[in-house]
Amino acid sequence: MKKTIKSTLVVSLLICLSHSLSAQNLSGDWKGSIDANGTEIPLIFHFLKTISGRFEGKWDSPKQNANGLSFSEVDVVGDSIHLGIKMIGGAFRGRFINNDSISGIWKQGQHETSLNLSRFDSKISVPMYPDEKEIAISSAGKVKLFGTLLSKNNHQKIAIIIAGSGPTDRDGNNPIIAPTNEYQMLARSLDSQNIASFRYDKRGVAKSIVENFKERDLVFEDYIKDAAKIFDFIHDTLGFKNVYFIGHSEGSLIAMIASQKKKVDGYISVAGAGRPIDVILEEQMHKSPLADSVKQQITTIFKQLKQGKEVDDFPKILSPLFRKSIQPYMISWLKYSPEKEIKKLNCPILIIQGDCDAQVQIIDAENLHNAHKKSLLSIIPMMSHTLKSAGENCGNQNKTYTDGSLPIDKILVDDIVKFIKKN
Repeated sequence: MKKTIKSTLVVSLLICLSHSLSAQNLSGDWKGSIDANGTEIPLIFHFLKTISGRFEGKWDSPKQNANGLSFSEVDVVGDSIHLGIKMIGGAFRGRFINNDSISGIWKQGQHETSLNLSRFDSKISVPMYPDEKEIAISSAGKVKLFGTLLSKNNHQKIAIIIAGSGPTDRDGNNPIIAPTNEYQMLARSLDSQNIASFRYDKRGVAKSIVENFKERDLVFEDYIKDAAKIFDFIHDTLGFKNVYFIGHSEGSLIAMIASQKKKVDGYISVAGAGRPIDVILEEQMHKSPLADSVKQQITTIFKQLKQGKEVDDFPKILSPLFRKSIQPYMISWLKYSPEKEIKKLNCPILIIQGDCDAQVQIIDAENLHNAHKKSLLSIIPMMSHTLKSAGENCGNQNKTYTDGSLPIDKILVDDIVKFIKKN
């Protein structure tokens, strides 16, 4: 789980532009900036009119190294335009001042700030990755999983990157903190070493929206089935012969069990739990400033959930973790012990852990390694849970969650590349 750290910018856009100019003038590139607690945050929008007459758009937050992010909604009605990103809340309302400028107000929660856009030519300033392509893969329950394939051809070795817990999208971003982009950075680093990748939005997250989604209908096995379906598509339909799973945080266990079911060429755990999730969550919560009376109830609650029984009576402050709608998922997750599941693998295994990870401990990586003696273990100095260097004595821990411009750890990339190329 990603630590909840206050973000300087969480961008979601719902744009309403209305004036006497034709909507065709929306096509092209627009730039502006907002004031986030005294910090100027540049934003860039790109719009294109398709053959069908509809508009599509993407947006960038260059200062946070977040580029090419898709709008979940682009609606044009007359001179009015509505844009949205469902995974994040927010709004912008504006109007054309003239053909090359738009004036408006951007709102996030209770905070409002001006956002004035001007048209510009982005051909030189916006980096592009021509080998990236979005594809959708059908999974169980008529769910479509959207992801990004970064590949030159299907003769390359390919890694399927599985995200951590919560509403973490294909790039590693979570709506409650600033964009960190660790999966996007990892994919592009692998691409530079001639290794393909597929990173995707989990069901119910970002673009992989589930129609009539209800949280209590989701169970841990859904994610495992999704990973298996993606393997089949990558291997059987697209024709990649050498396929690897890379699972980060909660994704480590998902990838681990999927690797039991599919003939992968290798399994890579990054910051993955090496103990049952209740043990880790209890450890995290006992370090929190919760009252002792609340902490004492956590063990009892987990004990009942492990028996497959839902819990009706729990302290209100624990609702984010134990709310009724999430309990079926928690019950299904608690069935699995990573130490037991990793023993079932017959493929090459690499276990990576950062020693500045505030959420998963070195003991977790050591437990996985000890449970499967043929595995390789790499403890990376100063690496945080977001796969970035936290510096000496982990002094930049918070920065690794809030500064999207920080690169991912070089040792991490080198270890993964070496493992994939060898196996």
